[in-house]
Amino acid sequence: MFSKEIIVLVLIFFLSVNSLPQQDSIKRFIAVTFDDLPMNTKYLEDGSQWIEQTEKIISAIKKFNIPAIGFVNEYKLYVNDVLDSSRLKALQLWVDADLELGNHTYSHPDYHNTENETFFADIIKGEKIIKELLSQKNKKLHYFRHPFLHTGNSLEKKIALQDFLSEHNYTIAPVTIDNGEWIYARAYENAYNKNDLELMKQIGNEYVGYMIDKTNYFENQSVKLFGREINQILLVHANMINADCFDELAEALMQRNYSFISLKEALTDTAYQSEDTFTGRGGISWLHRWGYSRKVDKSFYAGEPEVPKSIMDFAGVESE
Repeated sequence: MFSKEIIVLVLIFFLSVNSLPQQDSIKRFIAVTFDDLPMNTKYLEDGSQWIEQTEKIISAIKKFNIPAIGFVNEYKLYVNDVLDSSRLKALQLWVDADLELGNHTYSHPDYHNTENETFFADIIKGEKIIKELLSQKNKKLHYFRHPFLHTGNSLEKKIALQDFLSEHNYTIAPVTIDNGEWIYARAYENAYNKNDLELMKQIGNEYVGYMIDKTNYFENQSVKLFGREINQILLVHANMINADCFDELAEALMQRNYSFISLKEALTDTAYQSEDTFTGRGGISWLHRWGYSRKVDKSFYAGEPEVPKSIMDFAGVESE
């Protein structure tokens, strides 16, 4: 027979365990968006390399059943003004995998430094091949992603672009989990160019940890703004570091109880109807834009993880 003291201790133990916050009970949802298709790269010039890298990215996407979307810059499909069949095939792989494509402009101009009409023309120029590819699957082009996440550095310029996109039946693709992934990508390719496999592995591991830290930060930001965790939208790029490491990042997100959803489903969250009056020069998370629009205290933005100086230096980047 157990003594009364032991029974009481056992009961206290189970009560204390059950009273702890159950992190695993939190269900989270995230849409994954890839920018700069078919490939963002400094050193890989051969189209066959683009195909190989794309196959690796799509393999990871399919492994985790992610309804991802890729945003295209069509200028990347051309070499010396001639459409490159291998680069086109790399983009075709996304369509063959039944993934969505979106417009990221033709040449990736900075809206803040471009005349409105010139920028608008670049959007139209950048939809020709995308529409042709999507038609193979009886799909239509719906989404637009701003280069550099620059949405307008004045209210007039911001509204002008919003009106243009609406008139052309585009839905803006916001980003909540903004990050310095592009800096890690540069460092990773620099290590590749030096044939330093050990450094590539180190940068890749640090990249995944950094991205999870960023995700955790923006989860907390959404709770501060909305009192709950909203459907998140993650921005990454079609690049070498994700060809090699995105499967690890996806696994880490699943460990945080994320389910992968489409951009369309993510946007059904009422948070995305929030007012956005941000006209700053930076390309920042929509969570921070909404905070700005609400005039929240500056302390709201504190604690955002930064890319380590060692990665910045090796990437040759001075600031995020």
